[in-house]
Amino acid sequence: MKSSYRLYIVISVLLHVVLIAALSLSFHFQHKVEQPSAQQPIIQATAVSKRQVEQQVERIKADRLKRREAEHRQLEKLKRQAALVRKKQIAEQHRLKRLELERHRQEVAKKKAELERKLVQQQVKAEEAARRKQEKLRKQAEAQREAAEKAAAKAEAQRKAQEKAAKAAKLKAERLRRKKQAEQQLLNDMKAEQAARHSRQVMSEIRKYQAMITASIQRNVIIDGSLKGKVCNLTVTLAPNGFITRVSDIKGDPDACRAAQAAVYKTQQVPVSDDPDVFAKMKVLNITLKPGG
Repeated sequence: MKSSYRLYIVISVLLHVVLIAALSLSFHFQHKVEQPSAQQPIIQATAVSKRQVEQQVERIKADRLKRREAEHRQLEKLKRQAALVRKKQIAEQHRLKRLELERHRQEVAKKKAELERKLVQQQVKAEEAARRKQEKLRKQAEAQREAAEKAAAKAEAQRKAQEKAAKAAKLKAERLRRKKQAEQQLLNDMKAEQAARHSRQVMSEIRKYQAMITASIQRNVIIDGSLKGKVCNLTVTLAPNGFITRVSDIKGDPDACRAAQAAVYKTQQVPVSDDPDVFAKMKVLNITLKPGG
């Protein structure tokens, strides 16, 4: 099988060598025809007519065309032979692969059968070992049961003693828990009262500064009698130094709001609290301005 495959390879190599030799020979022959030999006698231009020259040229062209056609046919023949050899090579390769796959499949099947046989043997041994182990465990369990029955009485006495001690400890722990709970509740109430007091102080401060800020901006509003009764609600965002950094959420009469915005931009800076808690809740304030007085 391998020798046949090597034979095809040798034939393919020989055909390629023949093809290369044919191409080289064609090029060499063409070169010799196109280059006149230095030993040929020089034809005197005066002794050759124009018609003779043309006929000679035509013959040369015809010969050259025939040679090229012959070379082309030879080249095509070599190509067909090479293709045929390659086709046979591919068919042989496929056959060899099929044989190799079949051999591999048989080996796998053989190994699988051997593995199954070993697994059956191992399973039989494992079942026997498991049976012996189960018997050993049964005897051990019987001995442990007898020992457990003896220990059960002792354990019951200990349990009753522990239960009594646990009840006493639980009662003590409950008294301690209630005491801590009462102390924590008192502490929470004190913290809640302190937080509520601080919250009231913060809200009072916020209302105070909100009134101061509104008054500061209102002073810069140009009073227009035609806007009497009209208001503008807007939100101002403040920096820690009191500068107005943003005006948003403008709602109300358009003319009144234009006058209110102008007053805000003119004011630029307003009083703010130094208390961080107060400022945190007043840095964004909603204010109402009355451009109509």
